[in-house]
Amino acid sequence: MLEFATVAAAAAAGTNPALSRLARQLRERSLAAGVDRQVAPRAVKEQTPLHRSGAPKQKVLYLPTFLASCSLPHIRVRGPEFTRVNGDLRLSLLAPEHPGLPYGVYPRLVLMHLTTRALLQKERTFYVGDSANEFLARMGIADNGGPRGMSTRARDQLRRLCLTSFAYHEVSRDRGRNIIVADKWVAWPGRGVQVTLGEHFYAMARSGSVPLDAAILNGVGRSPLAMDAYAWLTYRVSRVKRETVVPWRSLEVQFGGEYKHARHFRWKFRRSLEAIKRLWPGIEAEPQEKGLLIRPCAPSVLSWLERVAAKTEAPG
Repeated sequence: MLEFATVAAAAAAGTNPALSRLARQLRERSLAAGVDRQVAPRAVKEQTPLHRSGAPKQKVLYLPTFLASCSLPHIRVRGPEFTRVNGDLRLSLLAPEHPGLPYGVYPRLVLMHLTTRALLQKERTFYVGDSANEFLARMGIADNGGPRGMSTRARDQLRRLCLTSFAYHEVSRDRGRNIIVADKWVAWPGRGVQVTLGEHFYAMARSGSVPLDAAILNGVGRSPLAMDAYAWLTYRVSRVKRETVVPWRSLEVQFGGEYKHARHFRWKFRRSLEAIKRLWPGIEAEPQEKGLLIRPCAPSVLSWLERVAAKTEAPG
């Protein structure tokens, strides 16, 4: 039986999460006393490289943690205000009546793009592309023109995001923060959009963002619910210590406030989870009668797992 010193080392070696859990349970119950054990080296760097020469690297996008916990509206919302609730956390969005609040797939893609650029460039001010169309193409959005074209709708959602303020409130501790995505933005003909990220948004993106696999995001059918569920699951499984059941009512409040009936939300969430599991087979999440059962497992992006493991193993 080969025992790894860290969860990151085990994942880097390509072990099966189910077998790792079985081995741990056997040891904890003293049922593996007669089995020889070998401990793999602690240093992950001494293992086989994650990306061998010539192999395609995993494309990673990032989303601020607070937006993985509480997400944007899925569909158009009437009025200037919208609130999501996740346990003790409340995220309230406030925007001018015109153009209104951001919603749907496009603002989520825009936020991931801006967060990723902030992390890579380490600057608050940058161009989102040599042109607006290039920016959209990087997110997989074709410029088919017209008032209802995808690129037109994406630009509209970018404008809505820049005009929206986010109020993040931790109720039990009665503390929070007001956040804006952009302090300013300017569209330059032929040069794209120059964005100066809000100071608090930039700081939160730099200090805590969830890494997401772009292939999974592209494969979930451009569903805002599926994108939100994937981001939340990536964040949640990195922190869950034991088998946990999240009640359906809590999930509905967190993800599906726009659905008229609870059964509609549950059906859509189950379909979203099926799509995620096809692309992320290692995820340990199963819908049950009372809610969603989640077990500890390796995240879909290994770099996230390595950072969490490093923090866990750090002295003090």
